Amino acid sequence: MNKIFGNKVAIFIFAFPTLLLFTAFVIYPIFPELIISFQKNDGFKNLGYVGFENYSNVLRDTVFWESNLNTFIMVLISTLVGLPISLTLALIMDTLSDSTRRFFKFGSVFPAVLSVTVIAQMWVAIYEPNWGLMNSILRSIGLNKIALAWLSDERTVVLAITAAFLWQYIGLNALLFFTGIKAIPKTYYEAALIDGAGFIRTSIKVTIPLLRETIKYLLTISILGCMAQFAHVRIMTAGGPGSTSRTVIYHLYFKAFSASDFGQACAIAIIFIIECLILTFFINRFVAREKIEF
Repeated sequence: MNKIFGNKVAIFIFAFPTLLLFTAFVIYPIFPELIISFQKNDGFKNLGYVGFENYSNVLRDTVFWESNLNTFIMVLISTLVGLPISLTLALIMDTLSDSTRRFFKFGSVFPAVLSVTVIAQMWVAIYEPNWGLMNSILRSIGLNKIALAWLSDERTVVLAITAAFLWQYIGLNALLFFTGIKAIPKTYYEAALIDGAGFIRTSIKVTIPLLRETIKYLLTISILGCMAQFAHVRIMTAGGPGSTSRTVIYHLYFKAFSASDFGQACAIAIIFIIECLILTFFINRFVAREKIEF
């Protein structure tokens, strides 16, 4: 088997179908977008070559930069708040009995398999200013001044959407962390137990360092998932109030299908691809550079 997988021809034969599909569905569609980004295009026909004018207009657009800021706020909250919570839940899950663990596994993955429409509409109801669950709880404990119109207030709308997004996927991330924990050999934990390490010390000194590959994977998909955030924004606020809750992808959608400016929309798409590639490069460059082998 090692002889087969050490053969470059065999590697090409095994990898070619995947590379072909990746090229057809990922690489090839970028080229038409790149061509349209240099045109004035209404979605039906080319109205003329405009060079880098679309890129210039996008980069001068304050709404585009506001959308970028909203997107990166979501990314930061997802990585600095969401992933640590998911990791903590996974560490706790590892200490539970089998029957309790099965319940938590089901509860963790259930929100992620529900339709985004269902989740978004549920959170719209939770945030409803007059009878929603959020404000009802705040009023019941005497915090009337904190009860806000969460999805209509410019100060809270991005955080409110991010909370709904995190709630849907935080359990799934915890389950993926848990899978990584179960792949760590028990001998490491036995050695920590002999040294007298408790739960917290074992988690910090053993589990988390050995989860570097899992952390890298989840960091990548969490960042790129937040970067591509669209559905929750579309359903919960439609980018409002005004344009204060737009993400990059929602702004792209607005330019293409509301403003009928496919040239600028494709320019935004190309810029977005570059942003994602830069983020992925930095993740691969600085996170879990050495592969762990058990």
